[in-house]
Amino acid sequence: MTGKTYKTKGIVLRKTKLGEKDLIVTMLDESGSLRRAVAKGARKPGGSYAARLELFSIADVMCAEGKSLDVITSAKLAPGSAQAGFGIEQSACASGLAELLSLVAQEDLPHDRLYLMACAAFREIAGSDARNALKLTCSALLKTFAYTGFRPSFHNCVSCGEPAIADVDSHVMFSIADGGSYCTSCSRPSDCIRVEAETIRWSDALMRSRFEDVVTYDASLQTLFAVLQLLQQWSRVHVGKNLKSLDFIFSSGLF
Repeated sequence: MTGKTYKTKGIVLRKTKLGEKDLIVTMLDESGSLRRAVAKGARKPGGSYAARLELFSIADVMCAEGKSLDVITSAKLAPGSAQAGFGIEQSACASGLAELLSLVAQEDLPHDRLYLMACAAFREIAGSDARNALKLTCSALLKTFAYTGFRPSFHNCVSCGEPAIADVDSHVMFSIADGGSYCTSCSRPSDCIRVEAETIRWSDALMRSRFEDVVTYDASLQTLFAVLQLLQQWSRVHVGKNLKSLDFIFSSGLF
């Protein structure tokens, strides 16, 4: 039996099978909170929810409160939803952002800035080519970490605050566990990995830049993959999860 009803809007991040016909829909709602609700009959052929709760779309939904999970009673695509623009490369990139958001956003913890950033990111990814989609994903993942308390320190030493200058081989000592770069005076080899200075510079730039500027940057595919590899390690340590969507990007050959 369900309780009172309410309206909300959110980005569809994940859909999980429930029973033979239903889906659990995970959304980042407009407050920036994570919300999970059941869409009953959503997996039936010709079901009314099929085109209204697509991944990465923004949906206006009506929900009824339930005992364990709320129940979606109606749904429609919100104006400006980017769902129609996703090709296979764009979907692969968007999946990485959706996966991270579903891990770091929390129920009943509003974060409107996170929602606005995610809306912009999915919209830009949908309308971009494959290379730009990859750049935008790097930028959006970095911003997501920064907004949710896992911001890496790329430019300044995490120990003394001085600039983390590259060594003679153009590498920076970087500690995933400690939160970022070390200067040559403070670095502890047993705690650090050597990361190419170019990877550090691009990571910092992509984290700080607006999406409209990111698409103008001339970052090589090799550099973008190096940034994503660093972010995969970052997620593994600070979020406690390996991002399966990034593993797919690395191995798919799409880029």
